[in-house]
Amino acid sequence: MYRMAAFVLLLASLAPARSLQLEDYYRIESVSATAISPDGHSVVWVRNSISEAENQRHTELWMSPSDGSTPAVRLTNPEFNATAPRWSPDGKLLAFQSARKGEGDTWFLRMDQAGGEAFRIPGVGGAPIFSPDNRWIAFRKKTPPKLKPSEPSPFEKELEQRFKGRVYDWMNIRLDGRGYLPDPRDPAATPPLELYMVARAGGTPRQLTDLAVDVRSAAWRPDSRALALIADSHQRDEYSYERADLWVIDLEGKIQRLTDDGYEHDSPVWMPDGQSLVFRRQQGLNQIIQARQNHGAAVDLYRMPAAGGPLTNLTADWDLIPESPVCQGQFVYFSADIGGDIHLFRKAAAGGGVEQITKGERLLGGFSFSEAAGRMAYTAADAQHPAEAFAARVDGSDETKLSALNASSLKDLELSPATRIRFPSADGAEVEGWMVLPRAAQTPYPLILSIHGGPHGSFSSAFSFEFQWLAANGFAVIYINPRGSTGYGEKFLWATWGGWGKLDYQDVMAGVDYALSHYPIDRKRLGVSGYSYGGFLTNWIITQTNRFSAAVTGAGISNWLSDYGTADIPRTKESEFYGTPWDQESSERMRALSPITHAANIKTPTLFIHGEADRRVPIEEAEQMYTALKKLRVPAKFIRYPGNFHVGWPPWDMVHRYYYELEWWQKYLQ
Repeated sequence: MYRMAAFVLLLASLAPARSLQLEDYYRIESVSATAISPDGHSVVWVRNSISEAENQRHTELWMSPSDGSTPAVRLTNPEFNATAPRWSPDGKLLAFQSARKGEGDTWFLRMDQAGGEAFRIPGVGGAPIFSPDNRWIAFRKKTPPKLKPSEPSPFEKELEQRFKGRVYDWMNIRLDGRGYLPDPRDPAATPPLELYMVARAGGTPRQLTDLAVDVRSAAWRPDSRALALIADSHQRDEYSYERADLWVIDLEGKIQRLTDDGYEHDSPVWMPDGQSLVFRRQQGLNQIIQARQNHGAAVDLYRMPAAGGPLTNLTADWDLIPESPVCQGQFVYFSADIGGDIHLFRKAAAGGGVEQITKGERLLGGFSFSEAAGRMAYTAADAQHPAEAFAARVDGSDETKLSALNASSLKDLELSPATRIRFPSADGAEVEGWMVLPRAAQTPYPLILSIHGGPHGSFSSAFSFEFQWLAANGFAVIYINPRGSTGYGEKFLWATWGGWGKLDYQDVMAGVDYALSHYPIDRKRLGVSGYSYGGFLTNWIITQTNRFSAAVTGAGISNWLSDYGTADIPRTKESEFYGTPWDQESSERMRALSPITHAANIKTPTLFIHGEADRRVPIEEAEQMYTALKKLRVPAKFIRYPGNFHVGWPPWDMVHRYYYELEWWQKYLQ
């Protein structure tokens, strides 16, 4: 009997791995954030999954010992989503966000007692910011003006009840993900997020700020007697783009403004001595537009005295973009894109160069730090593994994997590695990308060029279900970070300014040529695809070349002139195209760089994918291009998704989209 069981196990271990199926989309899980305990012994992390039956994404909080010595345990009720874990400084409380039947979003768990249900602290009206001395909780809460508007007459009430339309007299009327907006100029229509504090045990909260604009973030001074905060005093001016400033407020409500220079500031943290602040700073967009600059703003970390004074640029000689800083001892830690990876860096506050802490071809995020224990937690993903939770020392050593959410889902799957490639563009600039080859297809392979959104974003070493799905169905995939991408320095980042579709077009086409010369690719079966900016560049490419046998455009701009007045971010055109449609030079540039202008050249069969509620790239952009192809008698298909914004599509629609994209590729490339 024992021998038979062993033989069965041996056969199971020798069973061939299966190809990825579209249904596997619902089974893949990931970790999106971590919170390490103050003593460094425990790590809470957010588990992300999909409920196929409910067509919803689900989040839970789980906890592991930071040394991985025992399995993780679930902390939150699986009936409700839970996110944003945050420990109190003494480790006795864990706060998190969870919408529970209208009872409020902020909940707490006692971590110094075994078991126990989530509870609310009376008076806490927003995500908690614990004071270092464990006495107070600060939070931000929407605060309508104290003066109430006049009561309408019975006739006026009836008039409004019968009216089903909208009335606007302000400019910023829409935002992707939210739809049409109330008046951003009016504090009664859009109450500001003011800063409050309450005793940690609960009670009546006390309002600290009265700015009439949003407090965007706040951080306690180490002695718990004051907070640094970020607020944009120009928020109610609809003609002003973000230029938030740094302020300090004490517990009596005395506030001091530290900056007022037209720059955008964010993410303040205190140095341990409480005498200075570190924060991110970049030139405000208003200044860039007014100067008609040919580049965007450098983002740097600065340090300044908390009482006010000169600013010191900590990353002036560093050519990447630092994310939110964390101060530990005399070091400032921060993550950043570097090439196609995201890693942790640090800089001594007193001076010196920037040091890279973590290594490898992977994407790290969700960092949290335990100062007392000198440890940190984070998420990490690579091309064949979705993000899992890890812990390590702050110098990157002693790394321990804490979760294995996909161990059972992936163990029998045959996934393809992503090979990093580098090649010269037409002008000699080095460009980076990745190749994913199918495992079970005959050569030469059909090839799909995929283009990321942005343009100021990037592809990375992270796991992509879409690329693995295409490879499982016999397609090679090349994905590239052309000029305009983050992670390669400022010159590379701003190279598309005033010229979308020029150098970036050369870069992706150079990538296709590299693939043709280094891999067994069928040059007669080439496809091109992208979403958002990638959709724009896909539209542009099919007007510039007929090398591709098929295209899939997702939420792509076709006409910069019409997009200016219908999208929620006219700023992109005002900055990167140097003006508005009624400025002759800018208008000519927008028209010349609009794919619809060159539509007569199109021969490529194209599938258009778009959300009907998209405010970032309104669906009329796809309608224009689709109409042009139909008039030109070029094969085209349009799939519209009602209710979907630019991002955040529900799982069923993502699976539907992948299915019909594959059908399009199979029709024209196989």
